[in-house]
Amino acid sequence: MNVSSSNLLRDVPDAWGPKIETQAGAVTHTRTGPNEIGFSAPSHMALILLTPQPDRVRSLNSDRKCVFMAPIGTVEIIPVKAEMFARWKTTKENLLFALAPDRLSTLAGLEFGRDDFEFRPTTTGCVDQKALMLANLIREEFRSGEPSNHLYVDSLITVFSTYLLRNYSTLQDQPSRPIRGGLPPKTWRDVENYIRSHIAEPLSIERLARIAGLSPSHFLRAFRQTTGSPPHKFVLATRIETAERMLLTTDMPLARIANLTGFANHSHMTAALKQHRALTPSALRHNRAAE
Repeated sequence: MNVSSSNLLRDVPDAWGPKIETQAGAVTHTRTGPNEIGFSAPSHMALILLTPQPDRVRSLNSDRKCVFMAPIGTVEIIPVKAEMFARWKTTKENLLFALAPDRLSTLAGLEFGRDDFEFRPTTTGCVDQKALMLANLIREEFRSGEPSNHLYVDSLITVFSTYLLRNYSTLQDQPSRPIRGGLPPKTWRDVENYIRSHIAEPLSIERLARIAGLSPSHFLRAFRQTTGSPPHKFVLATRIETAERMLLTTDMPLARIANLTGFANHSHMTAALKQHRALTPSALRHNRAAE
């Protein structure tokens, strides 16, 4: 899996678990304990517990420490610059999201038509099944052992961020702008052309949504309605198609083709071709030579 040491998550020790950063934000899958941590949040952060935490100790912008039972699915929101302290007595597994204030404000503007908001404090032991479902999807990416699907994780962080704004901020009562139908033909051509011409680069949902002139959440729905698949699957199919064509029409080294088609490395490209074409790059070229 491709992971990075994110500035947004700099206060979380790298030894606690892997980190992924996309344009939408950063997330780490940690497993550690018994342990404790204290920091001033460098970004908006949200913690989702994946294991229960009896007698969890926490304080937020206060010297008063709360002790409480935190079940699986407990959500804790830490606004930027908040002073956070937590201690746990048993091994703790969780996802921790870090969302840069400027990017979250941009997302709020796209989704709700206003970029000023504040997060509302969560109650201790607040369980959120929808947030847990999104967290489990990202945990599966960490567990897969394969290079992370950057656009898929970016999509999930975008959806999670929008969910937080809609349910835990002062934008809670702000109406969303309804939209129906897929992408208009010209808009779809613009989006598809951008994907194909930037296939070697990390793509983001926010950028694709801007090209379509939609908010990220509306874009995700309209894209699926237009193509029958989410953006990350379409992009992967396009990368495989482009790599296959280059393998069959050039003698370029595998590493170079992988780089030009947006794969993490030639092993990642080989695994994708085996899964979706049931052939390795070498087998494709061998078949071409035998024709």
